[in-house]
Amino acid sequence: MAVTMQYSLVAVLLVVIISATGTSAGLNTKSKTHNVTFYAHEAIETGDDATARIVAGPGGNISALQFGCLVVVNDVITKTADPNSTALGKLQGLYILDGSKKYRAEVTVIIDQPGDLVETTYEIVGQRAGFNVSNERELAVVAGTGNFLGQKGYAVVSTVSQTLVQGSIIGAQYNVQKWTLVVGNAN
Repeated sequence: MAVTMQYSLVAVLLVVIISATGTSAGLNTKSKTHNVTFYAHEAIETGDDATARIVAGPGGNISALQFGCLVVVNDVITKTADPNSTALGKLQGLYILDGSKKYRAEVTVIIDQPGDLVETTYEIVGQRAGFNVSNERELAVVAGTGNFLGQKGYAVVSTVSQTLVQGSIIGAQYNVQKWTLVVGNAN
């Protein structure tokens, strides 16, 4: 009986400590967050200026965005939606298309700050609605490196503009997407 009462007392003390500190399972509720906003300029299969290419498809078909496609991305990111605005770095990674007009995105955002010798990145993963959707999409920011070491959070992505490219293969388009990362230190 005394042993059971000791365990109950320990459990109550743990609940009180967790409530008082605002932490549970390592989550810090007092973490400060900030926003990082940039624009990705993506040219999918547009010829020599492409920043996104279909590299694999079902049955070897790489002529259309369809189920089973693997797209490699190397987009320029800028300060504003204007492609001539200040370049901030790159968005690089993979899109994997599934059969429901959605795709899994696994990308690295590389922020290239002038004079900074430390590579600063965010790793972002998640599932997004298809390429032709203008509503906001959310993805997870799972890690930061360099100046963003230990930062985590989420990304909200929306399509600012989209132009279908005529005279090219099916699926060729130029997209400008606004990315807003809400991130903060995990500790």
